[in-house]
Amino acid sequence: MALLRNNSFILALALVAGIAVGQGAVYTRSAVTPLLAVIMTLSLVGVSSDVFRGGVGLVRPALLALLLNYVVLGGVLILLAFVLLDDPSMRAGFVLIAAVPPAVAVIPFTYRLGGDVNFTLIGSVAGHIAAFVLTPVITVLALGASLVQPLQLLTALLQLIAAPYIVSRLLRRSTAIRGWLDSHRGTLVNWGFFVVVYTIIGLNRGAFLSFSSDLLRVGLISFVSTFGLAYLVYATARATGAAKQAGVSYAVMAAWKNYGLAGAIALVYFGEVAALPAAVTTAFAIVNFIVLGTTIAVKRDAQGATLRSS
Repeated sequence: MALLRNNSFILALALVAGIAVGQGAVYTRSAVTPLLAVIMTLSLVGVSSDVFRGGVGLVRPALLALLLNYVVLGGVLILLAFVLLDDPSMRAGFVLIAAVPPAVAVIPFTYRLGGDVNFTLIGSVAGHIAAFVLTPVITVLALGASLVQPLQLLTALLQLIAAPYIVSRLLRRSTAIRGWLDSHRGTLVNWGFFVVVYTIIGLNRGAFLSFSSDLLRVGLISFVSTFGLAYLVYATARATGAAKQAGVSYAVMAAWKNYGLAGAIALVYFGEVAALPAAVTTAFAIVNFIVLGTTIAVKRDAQGATLRSS
């Protein structure tokens, strides 16, 4: 039962199921967008409106988070996509990843990895607010107005960010509902992600099972933007004197995007091929999180054993 509530296990299971028995993704495809809205709502229920009361002190962490998530990570994704890929649909897939806000899971990721949760929370909120401007602007600038309809993107953002935020504020008013969600939110969000990840991976199952030069290039971009950036940003932060907690938070913000949102928009407006980058990058991000989480857990256990023995 513990495994059925474990984030890492559920994400890994979704990845394996999508590749092994992904034929069922055609039936769950229509559920991706509504599920993402529910996942966002449940995630935001745990965010108190007090986060906006920090005044001027919020500006620096918000700007730093936007720099890491949109400029550093987004810039790397778009640059590598245009340098390494010829297929316009695959390029569009990476542009959408670059343009969407941070993953809704960055806050629990940060907590699990021992980072600065306050920084990630402020950065996540700032990223989602900024998405209403940055997502259409980045997508149009990178792909051209002829290929992208900003109104469609804004509609998707209203459905998947604005509406869930409003509903989450209403749910927080009920102590009973909020108490129940606090106990079950993690499990509901994890299994919601299972369906989303399974669907995106399953729809691109053929690409995973058949090697191609395009898949190799997509994999290279995905590896650099997940493992590569996470470790590079963390190492740079530590080398410049940042505390370990801060370094972890910077790495998370610079290496995780809302792949489910990017994949959903890609599926609806650009087709299954455009969702391949989100599928592959999701796979790398899942493995990255599991590796980092396992490594840190091992270190914590070793430190705890050392303290007990002394």
